[in-house]
Amino acid sequence: MVDEPARCAHCGTVRGGPGLPGLCPACLLGLALARDDGGEAGDESGDDALIPGATYRVLTILASEGGRTTYLADQDHTRRLVTLDVVKPPHPEDQASNGALRLRLAALKQLEHPAIARVIDGRHTPSGDFCVVAHHVVGPRLDRYCETRHIDPAGRARLFALVCEAVAYGHRHGVSHGRLRPEFVIASGPREAVTPIVTGYSVVLGRTPTEEDDMAGLEILARAMGCDGPDVRR
Repeated sequence: MVDEPARCAHCGTVRGGPGLPGLCPACLLGLALARDDGGEAGDESGDDALIPGATYRVLTILASEGGRTTYLADQDHTRRLVTLDVVKPPHPEDQASNGALRLRLAALKQLEHPAIARVIDGRHTPSGDFCVVAHHVVGPRLDRYCETRHIDPAGRARLFALVCEAVAYGHRHGVSHGRLRPEFVIASGPREAVTPIVTGYSVVLGRTPTEEDDMAGLEILARAMGCDGPDVRR
């Protein structure tokens, strides 16, 4: 039996190589993310600002599930690594849905916390998908870091408290993660000054993320880290 050739999820072009989910090279290059006529200008306030019209060189697929594909890319062929979280809205022509996506993006871009990977831009792609661009954080998962480094219970509790503090910061600014899982919490920096970074803040399709979602995610993280500390709902 001959395997069905891998095709681009958008244009249908047969893609070469192994059948990884996602887009063909042409559509990936479409993640130059040309702004639509109604798009907002990017944040141009500092060195971390995304330059309007910036292009991305996709390096690999990090994850793909349920209408969402996350890519690792560099910006403008520099060494600045970003993640491109591309979601397929169920009703791309629906103005109310598009408005909700833009409001969510605006809220995400306001989050400035040392333990949250910064969302720097986002927009609709020419194919109708929505892409959220964030800083890429290099490092192992926090739970695996604790295991491989044999972090003692007090150290694990301290790191977990920093994650809780970051999530609470988001809640104070009206933003829930909504998809919080151990794989989104990264141990960043040297061992003597490791910092947990919460990644994966993006748009969530089909529902409004809630604080209860995040509390459940924190409980899962606490178990994965082997924390026997206080109830994370406190």
